[in-house]
Amino acid sequence: MKLYIMPGACSMVPHVALEWAKADYELEILDHGSVKSEEYLRINPQGSVPAIVDGDTIVTQNIAVQTYIDAKYPDANIFGSDSSPAKRAEIMHWLAFINSDVHKGFGPLFGPDGFVKDKTAQDELKENAKKKIVDLLQYPNEQLGTHDYLTGTKTTADIYLYVILTWAKKMQLDLSAYENLNAFISRIESDAGLTEVIRQEGISKIESL
Repeated sequence: MKLYIMPGACSMVPHVALEWAKADYELEILDHGSVKSEEYLRINPQGSVPAIVDGDTIVTQNIAVQTYIDAKYPDANIFGSDSSPAKRAEIMHWLAFINSDVHKGFGPLFGPDGFVKDKTAQDELKENAKKKIVDLLQYPNEQLGTHDYLTGTKTTADIYLYVILTWAKKMQLDLSAYENLNAFISRIESDAGLTEVIRQEGISKIESL
Protein backbone atom coordinates (compact mmCIF):
# COMPACT_ATOMS: atom_id res chain seq x y z
CA MET A 1 0.00 0.00 0.00
CA LYS A 2 1.27 3.46 -0.91
CA LEU A 3 -0.11 6.70 0.52
CA TYR A 4 0.44 9.93 -1.40
CA ILE A 5 0.59 13.06 0.75
CA MET A 6 1.77 16.65 0.91
CA PRO A 7 3.32 17.77 4.22
CA GLY A 8 0.82 19.55 6.44
CA ALA A 9 -2.07 19.00 4.02
CA CYS A 10 -5.34 17.24 4.84
CA SER A 11 -3.59 14.02 3.83
CA MET A 12 -2.18 14.04 7.36
CA VAL A 13 -5.49 12.51 8.42
CA PRO A 14 -5.18 9.14 6.62
CA HIS A 15 -1.44 9.24 7.31
CA VAL A 16 -2.19 9.24 11.05
CA ALA A 17 -4.86 6.58 10.50
CA LEU A 18 -2.26 4.25 8.96
CA GLU A 19 0.04 4.87 11.93
CA TRP A 20 -2.78 4.05 14.33
CA ALA A 21 -3.39 0.86 12.34
CA LYS A 22 0.32 -0.03 12.47
CA ALA A 23 -0.09 -0.68 8.76
CA ASP A 24 2.69 -1.72 6.41
CA TYR A 25 2.66 1.18 3.97
CA GLU A 26 4.95 3.21 1.76
CA LEU A 27 4.83 6.99 1.92
CA GLU A 28 5.13 9.13 -1.21
CA ILE A 29 5.67 12.80 -0.35
CA LEU A 30 4.59 15.20 -3.09
CA ASP A 31 4.95 18.95 -3.52
CA HIS A 32 2.90 21.52 -5.43
CA GLY A 33 4.72 20.60 -8.63
CA SER A 34 4.64 16.82 -8.47
CA VAL A 35 0.97 16.71 -7.42
CA LYS A 36 0.19 18.08 -10.92
CA SER A 37 2.66 15.81 -12.75
CA GLU A 38 1.50 13.47 -15.49
CA GLU A 39 2.55 10.49 -13.41
CA TYR A 40 0.44 11.49 -10.42
CA LEU A 41 -2.52 12.66 -12.50
CA ARG A 42 -2.79 9.08 -13.79
CA ILE A 43 -3.46 8.11 -10.16
CA ASN A 44 -5.63 11.08 -9.24
CA PRO A 45 -6.81 13.18 -12.19
CA GLN A 46 -7.90 15.90 -9.76
CA GLY A 47 -4.27 16.53 -8.82
CA SER A 48 -4.88 16.55 -5.10
CA VAL A 49 -3.99 14.52 -2.03
CA PRO A 50 -4.53 12.12 -0.40
CA ALA A 51 -4.52 9.04 -2.60
CA ILE A 52 -3.94 5.40 -1.75
CA VAL A 53 -2.75 2.75 -4.18
CA ASP A 54 -3.23 -0.77 -2.83
CA GLY A 55 -2.53 -3.32 -5.53
CA ASP A 56 -5.05 -2.64 -8.27
CA THR A 57 -7.15 -0.45 -6.01
CA ILE A 58 -6.87 3.35 -6.15
CA VAL A 59 -8.78 5.48 -3.65
CA THR A 60 -8.89 9.28 -3.63
CA GLN A 61 -10.81 11.93 -1.65
CA ASN A 62 -10.08 12.19 2.05
CA ILE A 63 -13.17 10.62 3.58
CA ALA A 64 -13.13 7.80 1.02
CA VAL A 65 -9.47 7.08 1.82
CA GLN A 66 -10.25 7.02 5.54
CA THR A 67 -13.20 4.70 4.94
CA TYR A 68 -10.95 2.33 3.00
CA ILE A 69 -8.40 2.29 5.83
CA ASP A 70 -11.16 1.67 8.37
CA ALA A 71 -12.48 -1.27 6.35
CA LYS A 72 -9.01 -2.72 5.85
CA TYR A 73 -7.90 -2.26 9.47
CA PRO A 74 -11.11 -2.44 11.54
CA ASP A 75 -9.24 -3.19 14.77
CA ALA A 76 -7.51 0.21 14.58
CA ASN A 77 -10.83 1.92 15.41
CA ILE A 78 -9.93 5.04 13.49
CA PHE A 79 -13.63 5.99 13.62
CA GLY A 80 -13.94 4.95 17.26
CA SER A 81 -14.70 1.59 18.86
CA ASP A 82 -18.49 2.05 18.87
CA SER A 83 -19.75 0.96 15.46
CA SER A 84 -23.44 1.50 16.22
CA PRO A 85 -25.39 3.38 13.54
CA ALA A 86 -25.71 6.44 15.78
CA LYS A 87 -21.98 6.64 16.56
CA ARG A 88 -20.99 5.95 12.96
CA ALA A 89 -23.30 8.74 11.85
CA GLU A 90 -21.75 11.06 14.45
CA ILE A 91 -18.19 10.54 13.22
CA MET A 92 -19.35 10.98 9.61
CA HIS A 93 -21.16 14.16 10.63
CA TRP A 94 -17.95 15.69 12.00
CA LEU A 95 -15.82 14.53 9.07
CA ALA A 96 -18.34 15.95 6.60
CA PHE A 97 -18.57 19.25 8.48
CA ILE A 98 -14.79 19.69 8.57
CA ASN A 99 -14.24 18.47 5.01
CA SER A 100 -17.14 20.13 3.22
CA ASP A 101 -17.65 23.31 5.26
CA VAL A 102 -14.47 24.31 7.05
CA HIS A 103 -11.82 22.92 4.69
CA LYS A 104 -13.66 24.34 1.68
CA GLY A 105 -13.68 27.73 3.39
CA PHE A 106 -9.90 27.98 3.06
CA GLY A 107 -10.08 28.00 -0.75
CA PRO A 108 -10.12 31.81 -1.07
CA LEU A 109 -7.13 32.04 1.29
CA PHE A 110 -5.02 29.45 -0.52
CA GLY A 111 -5.85 30.69 -4.02
CA PRO A 112 -7.83 33.93 -4.19
CA ASP A 113 -6.90 34.44 -7.85
CA GLY A 114 -9.01 31.40 -8.68
CA PHE A 115 -12.07 33.34 -7.55
CA VAL A 116 -11.39 36.96 -8.53
CA LYS A 117 -8.55 38.74 -10.34
CA ASP A 118 -8.82 42.25 -8.90
CA LYS A 119 -6.42 42.75 -5.96
CA THR A 120 -8.87 44.83 -3.92
CA ALA A 121 -11.58 42.24 -4.49
CA GLN A 122 -9.14 39.50 -3.45
CA ASP A 123 -8.42 41.27 -0.17
CA GLU A 124 -12.12 41.58 0.56
CA LEU A 125 -12.66 37.94 -0.38
CA LYS A 126 -9.92 36.78 1.98
CA GLU A 127 -11.26 38.83 4.88
CA ASN A 128 -14.74 37.42 4.35
CA ALA A 129 -13.31 33.89 4.15
CA LYS A 130 -11.43 34.37 7.43
CA LYS A 131 -14.58 35.58 9.17
CA LYS A 132 -16.56 32.62 7.86
CA ILE A 133 -13.94 30.11 9.04
CA VAL A 134 -13.79 31.71 12.49
CA ASP A 135 -17.59 31.54 12.71
CA LEU A 136 -17.58 27.88 11.66
CA LEU A 137 -14.98 26.95 14.28
CA GLN A 138 -17.27 28.13 17.06
CA TYR A 139 -19.14 24.82 16.64
CA PRO A 140 -16.23 22.44 17.43
CA ASN A 141 -15.04 24.83 20.16
CA GLU A 142 -18.41 24.47 21.89
CA GLN A 143 -18.33 20.69 21.47
CA LEU A 144 -14.86 20.55 23.04
CA GLY A 145 -16.15 22.43 26.05
CA THR A 146 -17.93 19.25 27.17
CA HIS A 147 -15.88 16.57 25.39
CA ASP A 148 -12.14 15.88 25.23
CA TYR A 149 -12.61 14.90 21.58
CA LEU A 150 -15.31 15.67 19.02
CA THR A 151 -17.20 12.40 19.44
CA GLY A 152 -16.08 11.78 23.01
CA THR A 153 -13.24 9.46 21.98
CA LYS A 154 -10.27 10.14 19.71
CA THR A 155 -10.97 9.60 16.01
CA THR A 156 -9.70 10.82 12.66
CA ALA A 157 -12.19 13.71 12.91
CA ASP A 158 -9.97 15.11 15.66
CA ILE A 159 -6.91 14.82 13.43
CA TYR A 160 -8.76 16.64 10.66
CA LEU A 161 -9.72 19.42 13.09
CA TYR A 162 -6.07 19.64 14.16
CA VAL A 163 -4.98 20.06 10.53
CA ILE A 164 -7.53 22.86 10.13
CA LEU A 165 -6.17 24.58 13.25
CA THR A 166 -2.62 24.42 11.88
CA TRP A 167 -3.86 26.23 8.76
CA ALA A 168 -5.77 28.74 10.90
CA LYS A 169 -2.60 29.59 12.81
CA LYS A 170 -0.61 29.92 9.58
CA MET A 171 -3.25 32.28 8.19
CA GLN A 172 -3.27 34.24 11.48
CA LEU A 173 -6.96 33.76 12.14
CA ASP A 174 -8.07 35.23 15.45
CA LEU A 175 -9.41 32.30 17.47
CA SER A 176 -8.60 33.83 20.85
CA ALA A 177 -12.27 33.72 21.89
CA TYR A 178 -12.32 29.93 21.58
CA GLU A 179 -10.77 28.86 24.86
CA ASN A 180 -11.30 25.12 24.36
CA LEU A 181 -9.12 24.81 21.25
CA ASN A 182 -5.70 25.18 22.90
CA ALA A 183 -6.53 22.45 25.43
CA PHE A 184 -7.60 20.23 22.54
CA ILE A 185 -4.34 20.94 20.69
CA SER A 186 -2.36 19.92 23.77
CA ARG A 187 -4.30 16.65 24.03
CA ILE A 188 -4.10 15.71 20.37
CA GLU A 189 -0.41 16.61 20.04
CA SER A 190 0.38 14.04 22.75
CA ASP A 191 -0.84 11.30 20.41
CA ALA A 192 2.02 9.03 19.35
CA GLY A 193 0.66 8.49 15.84
CA LEU A 194 0.32 12.20 15.16
CA THR A 195 3.78 12.83 16.59
CA GLU A 196 5.28 10.24 14.23
CA VAL A 197 3.43 11.68 11.23
CA ILE A 198 4.67 15.18 12.05
CA ARG A 199 8.21 13.77 12.15
CA GLN A 200 7.80 11.92 8.84
CA GLU A 201 6.33 14.95 7.10
CA GLY A 202 9.08 17.24 8.37
CA ILE A 203 6.78 19.77 9.99
CA SER A 204 6.38 21.08 13.54
CA LYS A 205 3.70 20.94 16.20
CA ILE A 206 1.82 24.20 16.63
CA GLU A 207 1.45 23.85 20.46
CA SER A 208 -1.11 26.67 20.64
CA LEU A 209 -3.03 29.12 18.49
